[in-house]
Amino acid sequence: MKNLGNSSANKKRGSILLMVLVLIIVVSYVLTKFVERAHVEVQGEGYYVERSRLRLHAWSMLEVAVAVLADVKAIDNALYSPAQGWGDPLDYAQVELPEGMNVTFEFIDESSKLGINELDEGSLFLLFDEMEFDLDISQTLTNTLLDWIDEDDEARIDGAESREYSTSEMDMHPSNRPIRSMEELSAVIGYRELFFDENGFPNDSFRRLSEVVTYHPVALMNVNSASPLALQALAGLNEIQVETLQEYLAGLDGEMDTADDNYFATTGEISDVIGETERGLPITQQISVMTVKVTVQESGSAYSLIGTFSTETEPNENSETGDLQYPFLFLELKEEPGMNNANPS
Repeated sequence: MKNLGNSSANKKRGSILLMVLVLIIVVSYVLTKFVERAHVEVQGEGYYVERSRLRLHAWSMLEVAVAVLADVKAIDNALYSPAQGWGDPLDYAQVELPEGMNVTFEFIDESSKLGINELDEGSLFLLFDEMEFDLDISQTLTNTLLDWIDEDDEARIDGAESREYSTSEMDMHPSNRPIRSMEELSAVIGYRELFFDENGFPNDSFRRLSEVVTYHPVALMNVNSASPLALQALAGLNEIQVETLQEYLAGLDGEMDTADDNYFATTGEISDVIGETERGLPITQQISVMTVKVTVQESGSAYSLIGTFSTETEPNENSETGDLQYPFLFLELKEEPGMNNANPS
């Protein structure tokens, strides 16, 4: 009987020990998950604090860039080219950055292109033809885009309105308004196959098109920054005129974006270089719409602010910048929080 009692007690103690071990494992698991979650939350809070701080710096740097552009315009009466000296706003304004911070500026002269919403049938067809599409494809691309933009529901020859979209695989219908982004072209019949890959991402043809046209309202192309394709397909200049322009702008060293670059400040200077041109060509020597992208980087974090504005229009009370007083009218503002090494997944 004594041995049986000891055996029963041992079993009881073994069961208790097993329960204790299981409890320890469960508590350890719960504690580990709690610590992991707390760590993630601390990381997340730090990420958003850091993002807010970089956002403020990005706004400050955008204001520096706008102030420099406004100063140069006040001196020269217009903006023509980075060769005027505004390509490095920090150097121009003598602004020193905090230690460990890096800021980059990207200037995109939207007026180096023409507004795609403003192009007529002939201009669009010539553009696609210059891009070496077959004639029937150029005709289709022209008319489907015009049908997408115009307000009526009457399809052009080789075009497409609601009826044509309803019989296609595309779950779309014409917007009957100007396009609001170049990516919107993926919804237009004929464009998805030619300007986007199988995953819907822009391809090389899309990038070429984006170098020539913009969805912003640009009626005159700045010859100081326009691409050869734009000058030939949309401005009607011949190959010799385009080459002559490029050689003049490159300066003595023959390379663009160097210290000796030239720029045109008057239409007379353009005529002096390439000769007289036909009246009514959509060319100018001034920047009318500019996009500035400011990226602030620090300690593995980045934040970008992108502003597009008209350099020829005064801001008004309906501007996206609200009560802030800027020398130019902002057309669009976008923010792009960058990757952070501490960003929780």
